Amino acid sequence: MYLISLIYVDAHFLSDEVKIGICLLKVKDECNLSNYAYNEIMQAFGYGGFSLYRATKTLTSLVPFDASYVDICINSCCAFTGIFKSHTSCSYCHEERYQSNAKNQKTPRKQAPYFSLIDRFRIQYACQGRSREMRYRNEYISTNEYVSEEEIGDIFDGELYKSMVKRGFFQDERDIALLASVDGYQLFRQKTEENWIVLFMNGNIPPAQRVKKENMLIVAMFPGPQAPKDFNSFMRPIIDELKSLEGNNLILLIMLKIYQILTRYSLYCSWNSML
Repeated sequence: MYLISLIYVDAHFLSDEVKIGICLLKVKDECNLSNYAYNEIMQAFGYGGFSLYRATKTLTSLVPFDASYVDICINSCCAFTGIFKSHTSCSYCHEERYQSNAKNQKTPRKQAPYFSLIDRFRIQYACQGRSREMRYRNEYISTNEYVSEEEIGDIFDGELYKSMVKRGFFQDERDIALLASVDGYQLFRQKTEENWIVLFMNGNIPPAQRVKKENMLIVAMFPGPQAPKDFNSFMRPIIDELKSLEGNNLILLIMLKIYQILTRYSLYCSWNSML
């Protein structure tokens, strides 16, 4: 469960039963333990009453993080956002957006999940240790080696970052630098269904940490069967959230990159408005 990677809350108020149960959830995720194995281990340590069901419910209550869902075309041509928001059929393949159930109620035929960056940064900043770790960018650019430009050791030595600093971004030590990646992947060897994933890396933590699985920030997954025909419509919810975190000038730069490069790209996002 990816949610486990987002726990950065102080646990001093939790009972031993809950602490052990949640820690075992993380082990279950990393080691692919079965549901049966989880319950048997808890039983062996005298916590049989704290079942897997109770553990997941407790975790959900501790971490206020849920996916939001956006209607998309059944053939993944476009997402019903922006100019397509009020459309009832796809502008490309003309498939209907909704289906009717037994009660004649309209429900979306297909949706894509999105995961909020804001929610996850709130969780991370709730932990003192994680909050201190996220000062890495400010500490790095304060070193004598960085100031003297003697060596290149991180993305902050690059011309893109430095040019954005000259334009007024990253003026606060709490600003967060985000690196983003968008790429398609195949679920099956037959390559019959192409799916897409959007993830961010937190540039404010050390390089060795930011690339670990538990620190990757998946923000959206676009299901197949084919690559989107209007990729920008799928990116719209992500851009809207980034707009809420920073000024429009930076977002226009990011949107330009997304519009022109649909496979892999990097971006920086200066952010401190939530604190």
